[in-house]
Formats: sequence, C-alpha cells, structure tokens
Amino acid sequence: MKILVAAIVFAYLGTGLVCAPQVEKPAGGAPAQAAAQKAESAQAEAGKPESGKPESAKAVPNKAEAYYHYALAHMYEEMGVAYNRQEYLTKALEEYKLAMQNDPDSAFLSAELADLYAHAGRIRDAVLEAEEVLRRDPNNLEARKLLGRIYYRVLRDQSGSGRAQSDILGRAIEQFEKITELAPKDVESKVTLGWLYRANSDYSKAEAVLKQALALQPESEEALTTLAFLYTDTSQLNAAVELLQKVTSKNPNPRLFAALASAYEQARDYENAVKAYRRALELDKDNVDYLRGLGQNLLFNEQYEEALVPYQQVAAADPQDGSAFLRLGQIYRQLHKYDLALENLKKAQSLTPDSLEAPYNLALLEETEGRPEAAIGMLKGLLERTAKGGAQYTPREKTNRAIFQERLGMLYRNTEDYAAAEQAFRQMMDSDPEDAVRGASQLIETLRQQKDFSRALAEADAALQRFPDERGLKMLRAQLLGDSGRVDEANQALKALLEDKAEDREVLVTMAQVNERAKRYPEAEQAVAAAARHASRKDEKEFVYFLWGSILERQKKYDAAEGQFKLALAANPNSAMTLNYLGYMLADRGLRLEEARKYIEAALDHDPNNGAYLDSMGWVYYQLNRLDQAEQYLLRAIQRVPHDATILDHLGDVYYKTGRLHDASLQWQKALGAARRPSSSDIDPQDIAKIQKKLEDLKVRLARETKK
Repeated sequence: MKILVAAIVFAYLGTGLVCAPQVEKPAGGAPAQAAAQKAESAQAEAGKPESGKPESAKAVPNKAEAYYHYALAHMYEEMGVAYNRQEYLTKALEEYKLAMQNDPDSAFLSAELADLYAHAGRIRDAVLEAEEVLRRDPNNLEARKLLGRIYYRVLRDQSGSGRAQSDILGRAIEQFEKITELAPKDVESKVTLGWLYRANSDYSKAEAVLKQALALQPESEEALTTLAFLYTDTSQLNAAVELLQKVTSKNPNPRLFAALASAYEQARDYENAVKAYRRALELDKDNVDYLRGLGQNLLFNEQYEEALVPYQQVAAADPQDGSAFLRLGQIYRQLHKYDLALENLKKAQSLTPDSLEAPYNLALLEETEGRPEAAIGMLKGLLERTAKGGAQYTPREKTNRAIFQERLGMLYRNTEDYAAAEQAFRQMMDSDPEDAVRGASQLIETLRQQKDFSRALAEADAALQRFPDERGLKMLRAQLLGDSGRVDEANQALKALLEDKAEDREVLVTMAQVNERAKRYPEAEQAVAAAARHASRKDEKEFVYFLWGSILERQKKYDAAEGQFKLALAANPNSAMTLNYLGYMLADRGLRLEEARKYIEAALDHDPNNGAYLDSMGWVYYQLNRLDQAEQYLLRAIQRVPHDATILDHLGDVYYKTGRLHDASLQWQKALGAARRPSSSDIDPQDIAKIQKKLEDLKVRLARETKK
C-alpha cells in the first residue's frame, strides 16, 4: 500500500510563493526510515536562512517551515492510523508542535493538533487545544466539530457519574447548536444534535432539528431512525411504525427493518416485530444483533420452539456469549424441558459469573418446578449479594434489587407467609418511583388477598399522596372500594378516569371486574363491551373476551360465554387460562367431556404445575368415572394449592364415590375450613352450602351404618 501525503501549501512570503515539500511514503519496508531521511534532507534545505539576513531578524512567522512540519506531521499521522503504531503518532505530535513554533497564531494548525490528540487518545489535551482555538476563533468549525465529537463519544460510551454525564451533555449540545448555526446544511450534525436533544429529554427541539435534517436529505437513515426512536420515547408508537414502514417500502435496508422491529417491540406487537427482524436477516443474514432481536420477540410472542433457533445460532457463532445461553435456559423452562433449562442456565452462569440474570432465572426454575422454598433461598441470596450497607445504590442497582424483592414477596404471598410478603414489598417502596409504585401495588394486593380491606385502603391512600397521578393506584383503590361494598363509589372513581382514549380499556376492564364481583352483571357487561372497542392488540383482545366470557358464565349464560371464550382463543390459541376455563365449564356440567379434557390438557401443556388446571383435569376424569386418574390429578393440585376449598371438595367427591367415606368426610371438613379462611379465593355461598349438605348427609349415613 502506498500513502501519498498531498500537503502542498502555498504561502505568500514577501517576494514570491514558497512551496512546502511533498513527502511520500515509499512502498515496501521501513517506511518510517525512508520518510525520515527525506524529511532530514528537506529540512536542511528549508531551514537555511535567506542570504544577507541575520538569524535574529526572523521575528515574522516562517510559514514555509511551518507547513513543512505540518506535511511531515500529517504523513506520520496517516502512518500511525494505517499501521496502528503509537510511535508514529508521537512523531506526528512533535512535528505539529514544531509547525506551531513557526506559525504560533495558526488556528488551522491548532485544530489539526487537537484532532491528533483525540486520535492518540489524549482526550484532555485535545479538549484544551480545541478550546484554545475557539478562544482565538469562536467560528472555527473544525474545532467545534472536534469538541462536539469528543463529548458525543463520551456520552455514547456511558461513562462517568450522572452529574458528569449531564455536564458533558450540556457541552455537547452547546457545540452542535453552534455547528448547525455555522453549517446549516450539515445533515450529520443536525442528526447528532437531535440525538443529544433526545438524550436531554428535550423532545420538541429534537423533533424539529431531525425534521430539518430530513428536509435536506429525505433518505437519511440516521435521521429517520433517530426520529423513529424519538417517537417511541414519547409513546408515539404508531407514528414511529408509520414512518419506518414508509421508509422500508422505498429502501429495504436491514438497519431500517431492525429499527421498525424495535418500534413494533416497544408497541408490544411482537408478531410484526418478528416479521421485521426476518426481513432484516434476509438482507444481512449473519447479523448477530438481528438474530438476538428475532429470538427475543419470538420469546415474547410465546413462540418458544421457534425462538430456540436464532439463539442456538447466536450461541454457535460465539460459544462464549453467556446471554444466548441465558435465553436458551428461559425458553427451555417455558417448554418444560427443565434439565435443558438447568444446563443452559448453569452455562450462562459460568460464562458470566458477575451476572445477576442467571441466578435469578435459576430461582424462577426452582419456583416453576414446585420448590418455592429453594427459590426463596436463592432470591434472599441475591439480595444479600447486592446489599451495600449504608452505601448509595445506583439506579440500576435499585432496579435489580426491586425485581428480586418483588419476586420474593410474590413467593411469600403464594405460600401464605403474608408478613414476609409485606416486608419485601415495603422494601421495594424505598426504590425509585417506578419500582416504588409497583411495590405499593403489590403490598395493597397482599392485604386485599387477606381481605384486610381497611388496611389496604389506608395503604392506597398513602401511596396516592406520594404518587397522586398514578392511574394504576387509582384503579386499585377503586377495586378496594368495590370489595368493601362501596360499589357506587368505585364506579364513580373509575368513570372520573375515562378520557375517551385507548388507555380507557384498562379502566373499563377494572369497572367490569368491580361490577362482576358485586354481581351487577348488566353494568359489568356494559363495561367489558366498551373495553372491547378499545382493544387493538391480540393480548388485549384475549383478556377482554376472556373476562366477558367469565361474566356470562357466572350468569349461567353458557352458550354466550363459550362464544366469548372462542373469540379469546382466536386472538391467542395458546391462552392457558381460556383453555382451562372453557374445559372446566363443559366438565362441570358433564357436557362434551372428551372435548373438555382436550382443552384442559392443552392448558396443562402450557402450565403443567398450575393447581387450578390440575383440579380441572381431575374433575373431568371424575365426570368420566375414571376415578384413579381423577384422584392422581387432584392430589397433585392440592400439593400446589393446599388450602383451596374447591379442590378439597372435589377430592372429597372422589373418595365418596369410591366408598372411602371417612376420607371424604375429612376432605369436606377441610374444604369448609378453607372456605372460611380470610385469604381464600371467592367461593359462592351456594357452593359452601352444598359442601355442608354433603357433609351432614354423610354423617347421617355413617351414623346409620355404625348403628347397624
């Protein structure tokens, strides 16, 4: 490779033009030595004083000498970059300094020196030199660009404390505002300024400058993707998707398809995100980032078997990529292949020993396999590992600890250790606002499950004093009012939150649930029908139709309920809760039992350790008079949910039907006790009366048999 430094610069020196020598790097070996020899020879000629002039008379800048050293410095700089040799960059710095000795007022040379400092990694020197240039020449565009690039690079590297980052962000914005003022047609600088405004949460300025960039260059990928990400930041997800759809239709570029996929992902439209990532991979099939994005969205979309493929490809491309093995472990857990899940999570842990994700997912695996005590121990270990005593936690550390505390609290709540659950959720409330709101919500839900509505309302009021604009807390408080029998107040509070927007769906769903619990079925149906009109995504439709079906089923409108459940399954054929509810509804009435069994079997395929689903399967087998299988499933259900009145009642029925009358009596007594527990799920008083009647009849029968 041959490098020619074309640094011929003309300067007017009194009587004529002087030309700085051209320095050429010869091809082949020892380029530095050859260049140095040329340099020494040229310097000897260029350094001779003009005849008749004494040495002391040279007070004016020697531009010929300056540009000679500049040319030599430029050559060394190019060689240093080309060969990645630090000694060449050092020589270049020396030559720049010699050039500036001969022309100390040259802003051009100062700017070049500052740029070289940046190349050499001497960032502080680069900043000082560039600032000195701007002190002398505030409109020096190159110096401003250099300073701006340095600040921008530091920001992208995410180094420094929060305060330092904020200071650097302000400096970067200052430079690029001036750059775009001096060079109004510089598209790249406008895009960078837009990125900086976005990082500073100054979204209106960011949008304005990015639109200016697009007016100058409509096909600019950087401007389009930055604007699209700005729209996602400001929850203008439809605008982001629309923009990127328009661009990708004209310019099928893999990077733009990846940006479109990211916008879909933000909108939780995982199906279209998968399609966009597939298009990106068609154009750039070996891009590991696109493979990860595809795998992640297949995982989010519950397409677990398909999600395995891209992550297996990532792991094959880089066997040291711990994150790929982590995701494989998560997928295998969802597929109930627990041995493979454990193997991959252990692999991820060995590759990333400092990571918290692998041990957290190992705790989730213990929970999934029905070992809550082991999961609790592992989560407590993670909290001990991340504890810092009296030291200050970073925002990221606070978020991690909040995740561990939330899961720990949920495990305690599921095992009915409510005091420990409360403690975990209260610790969450000391975190950042978003985590604190979730902690307060979980604490309120814990009190609600214990039917301690007065304390739950007090906690809701306290949380709303701290976070007065949180809609979720307001909806939760309305539910508590409904639970407390103050249904009119609950409905009034929820109606006050309606804004004729898509977000009304959540409010209307809550209103439907409040009225369903109060057995105000017409109001519940009206609210859920309104919620359905606001449901756009598949997961939203799935839940609304499921809720609608349950409201109808409680009124014994079975055909209408089945229609809604089938609409929910059309939105998500893998909806385990819908499959179970539909199967149980049929089984409980003794109808289409084989069809019911298949529905529940499909639900158990998705969640094999769910106590409610195991109970449903046991009840189907009871109705089919396959009592051995019924007993097996019901015993497994009780292992998962030991204090559920319905499951205990069903097991009592099995024992009664097989002639084990004393066992039946014991289970029905347990069922009545469970129904009276404060934490028991809602059970219809008519069902409690039926259990009491069965128990009384059995006692009479046992007494007669004993008498005989």
